Amino acid sequence: MNRIVKTGITGAAMVAALGAASANAEEYWQFSLGADYSSGDYGDEEDTTLLAVPASVKFQGDNLWLRASVPYVRVDGPDGVIPGEGGVSPGGGNGNGGGGTGDVIDTNVRSGVGDVNLAAGYTLPVGDRTWFDLVGKVKLPTASKSKFLGTGTTDYTVMGELLHSFGGVSVAVNGGRRFNGSNDLYPLNDVWQAGGGIYGKAGENTTLGLGYEWREGALDTSPDRSEITGSATYKFNPGLLLQAYGYTGLSDGSPDLGAGVQVLVRMGAD
Repeated sequence: MNRIVKTGITGAAMVAALGAASANAEEYWQFSLGADYSSGDYGDEEDTTLLAVPASVKFQGDNLWLRASVPYVRVDGPDGVIPGEGGVSPGGGNGNGGGGTGDVIDTNVRSGVGDVNLAAGYTLPVGDRTWFDLVGKVKLPTASKSKFLGTGTTDYTVMGELLHSFGGVSVAVNGGRRFNGSNDLYPLNDVWQAGGGIYGKAGENTTLGLGYEWREGALDTSPDRSEITGSATYKFNPGLLLQAYGYTGLSDGSPDLGAGVQVLVRMGAD
């Protein structure tokens, strides 16, 4: 599933928003554990709720970062609907992944390990206060396709993010292409995605963020994803951070409401 955790700020944006002198962060390892809950109808007559408990590990070098994450997920809703993928359905739930049929809908609760997500990024300075992140991602199909916890496809994403820091406030825009795998049950299309955000310091140890994400629907019948996220990150010390966030969807491809929290532990950070 794609919705594993919403970090709110990543790569160069996180470094600049937390007040670093440049986007070249010190070297450290980061371990995180969180919980994410969302609910939405995805254009169906019945709501689908998702609870994800993600765990991740990240290595941050001077310019290069690497991250791996995997969640435990619990979905309660119509058969076939995969909320993290914009509500895509092979026909078991709403039949079209966006737009109800009026027929009786079977719902159930399913749970298990979600998809493994791998990511890597490289930060390039393009000015005194401007940086560009080149990011690559791979989603491995470790979630059960038979339980409708994942599509059973290996997907690749290539994207870029441009960030500029105005001192206490940073602005970022991003865009990219996701190359989806395809199978008989989920004939997924490759899709475009884009987003942006503004992040600022609210005191010595607190960072606030407001971001927007958009992505094309992966099936011909799937609506686009479109959602707004607000986040707050508190740094207790260089080795311990707490982040909370909430989000709302602007289309049937996104949940109506969602929220989450995660604890981040850093080893080697000054």
